[in-house]
Amino acid sequence: MLNHQGTRTLETRRLILRRFVPGDLHQIYQNCWSDYEVWKWTSYAPMQTEQAVITSAEMFTDRWLNAYERPNRYSWAITLKDTGEVIGRFFGMHPDDRVGQVELAYELGRNWWNQGLMTEAVQAVIDYFFTVVGFNRIYAFHAPENPASGGVMQKCGMTREGTLRQAERCNYGIVDAVVYSILSSEYRRLSPISPENDPVND
Repeated sequence: MLNHQGTRTLETRRLILRRFVPGDLHQIYQNCWSDYEVWKWTSYAPMQTEQAVITSAEMFTDRWLNAYERPNRYSWAITLKDTGEVIGRFFGMHPDDRVGQVELAYELGRNWWNQGLMTEAVQAVIDYFFTVVGFNRIYAFHAPENPASGGVMQKCGMTREGTLRQAERCNYGIVDAVVYSILSSEYRRLSPISPENDPVND
């Protein structure tokens, strides 16, 4: 039995992960979704303007924001602890109570790549999902053309399961899906991973 808690605020050394509020639209668009290098790995509808985030991608609507009322809604704004600036998004997709699993999806503005920040965020969400919600399996996938995302998964203790050929579509096109996962039993055996001590950050 899962103990769904919804999108609770999570804190790391440099980040705060929290619920989105209407005023976040400008920063998440300018810092993240307006950049094709970020947007191409998502499946969001085209977003050429901030207004298109609402009208085309159907985010930041009342319905989208009110989804936080569901206890199994997991959608975080990734913010810098020092400034409060919104620099990315983290999404716990397809929570499945039957088998106790959830999929991770995330994007981070290009100005904050290669600093270990995404690794911090993934570690915090994995810990929350295992120790608070009680999921048994957490999984994620990335396109082979986007290996940095897979590097984050590896640094967070996830195991590569294999590649599903041409199994996903994103704004880059139809891509293979390189699947990673971690089980709760494996997580309990892991020592804490510190991004600041990792010579190769995401």
